[in-house]
Amino acid sequence: MHLHSLEDELLSSWLTRMAHAHYMYPSTFLNLHIKNTRKNSYTRRDLDFYNNEEFFDILSSKSILSKDELLNMSLRGNEGYLFINQSLYPPHQIRRLIDKRTHNGLLYCPKCLEEDKIAYFRKKWRYFFYTACPKHKIFLTDRCWHCYKPIKLLKLKEEVTLKHCHNCGANLSLTYTYRDNVPNEYGIEAIHWFEEGFNKGYFEINGEKVWSAMFFHIFCRLHYLLDRKQDLVLDSFPMIEEYRRVCEKLKLYNSKKASAIYKSFYMNTMIYHLFQNYPYNFLEFIESNYLTYREFTHGLKYIPFWYEKMLSSLIPKQNKIGRKISESEVIGTIKYLNSQGIVINQLNVAEIVGCHSTIHKGFIKIYKKLNFRNN
Repeated sequence: MHLHSLEDELLSSWLTRMAHAHYMYPSTFLNLHIKNTRKNSYTRRDLDFYNNEEFFDILSSKSILSKDELLNMSLRGNEGYLFINQSLYPPHQIRRLIDKRTHNGLLYCPKCLEEDKIAYFRKKWRYFFYTACPKHKIFLTDRCWHCYKPIKLLKLKEEVTLKHCHNCGANLSLTYTYRDNVPNEYGIEAIHWFEEGFNKGYFEINGEKVWSAMFFHIFCRLHYLLDRKQDLVLDSFPMIEEYRRVCEKLKLYNSKKASAIYKSFYMNTMIYHLFQNYPYNFLEFIESNYLTYREFTHGLKYIPFWYEKMLSSLIPKQNKIGRKISESEVIGTIKYLNSQGIVINQLNVAEIVGCHSTIHKGFIKIYKKLNFRNN
């Protein structure tokens, strides 16, 4: 039996369908027909991000699909568009599986599975920005809501289709998601925007074309900066209260299984929001949260030119002052350190004041002025 891939089908989905066509468990099918030179079995690997040339050569020789078609089903085929990474593990732009702490399983849209003539899982359901279905306007989910087990295709029995749970056999397409309707069209707009830029290979920001891989590289940094939970100030964002409520729910362990998806949805939409009505929404985020140039660039292995240019126009390096610090505040800190017998130097004073010792321009100016007086 030889099966063609379906539109935007995930590699593990196609492999599971192939195994079922031969009346076998996916694990049995893979171990029988594909030589495994590694210690771990295929079912313990994330085959959708598997980077083994021998594996794809064997698949190509034993199927009617070319190696390029097989790689196109793999998430590795998105390299250069969604990410630039030679790591063995998926980058932040792709949702990881097999994580006991976050309970992640394969995301899916129940209504898409219900409409499929042949049920299958899409590649886009693993993209980090894809947390809801724009067609049906519901959140994606990553588990069977009958037995609460994460979705694992390679453990699916041969007598059922891909729309069934591997653990209890429940029909995933019947998952009732009345509570999971997307609360705001703005979030759907965001997914469309990310998807359009990804498919074209570039985003248009402030009249300039930005390579999609570089945009999603910065997407990860912005996601980190926005993850301020209750402390985030972004009043122009229409779903800021919903985001705060989700962050509050995530403090409870039992809420983590679903709320993590909702939180990602709101945070991804916030990133979209920053680039709308540019530069005003971005400036609001910077000024309301007292962010400096360094916070937008710290930890990045490489800084794209468009991003550096954008930041320089919004928060020039010479204005990296953070909050305003008074001279009396620095004097009080020096007196405190002196009373405690602690060495008075620029690093120790800055630590008590609560700023960076070499970046905060206002602090450095005041400290040097006071130090000159004492000398």
